[in-house]
Amino acid sequence: MSINSLTNAATARRPDFAPLNRAPNGLSEIASAASGMPAATTAEVAQPADGATATNGVNTAMQVLFGYIPTEVLTLYVSIVAATHPSSHGGAGAAANVIDQTTKVMPVDWIVFWSFLAATPIILWVVYAAKLKSAQKQLPVAFAAWPLWEMFAATFAYFAWAFALPGTPFRQFADWYSAGLAGVAVLVVSTILGLLAPLFQNRLGT
Repeated sequence: MSINSLTNAATARRPDFAPLNRAPNGLSEIASAASGMPAATTAEVAQPADGATATNGVNTAMQVLFGYIPTEVLTLYVSIVAATHPSSHGGAGAAANVIDQTTKVMPVDWIVFWSFLAATPIILWVVYAAKLKSAQKQLPVAFAAWPLWEMFAATFAYFAWAFALPGTPFRQFADWYSAGLAGVAVLVVSTILGLLAPLFQNRLGT
């Protein structure tokens, strides 16, 4: 799930967006809310075709397992990490080369990692605020109006996925870090976030 999808899910928890009567209930409704920007009024809610459902079982399972991946942040993070480790081969495609475990970890790697960790919740808030602004709603300045669950989930997911990427600065700790451990961490974090999501579907303030 991208930052865009996470902010869709957060918007669906507001009382001034359809369905207006309650926050998403259960994994299927959360996945459905994330798939598109909720309508600002009940009159704008599209009616599904007869026999159609908002999400099928496969889509819902995928949303739950890999639902909290801040793809926009990770894409930019990977690009910057690659740029700080120019390939010895040079050329236009050098930045796209994968950084292997033998590449030396530099201080800038940790700076980039922690900078993006701090930026992730801010980016999610900005995208969320922009969507409210485009719907002619008030900006979520008050703390109670912040999409705290989505901000936390995106940040936690960023940490897990950045921890698992080939260019992660954690490869510096070769005595305990491994690709296998990183892969397990991603699955565990993704599963935990999916299981916790229904517990945080309270109404957001306006």
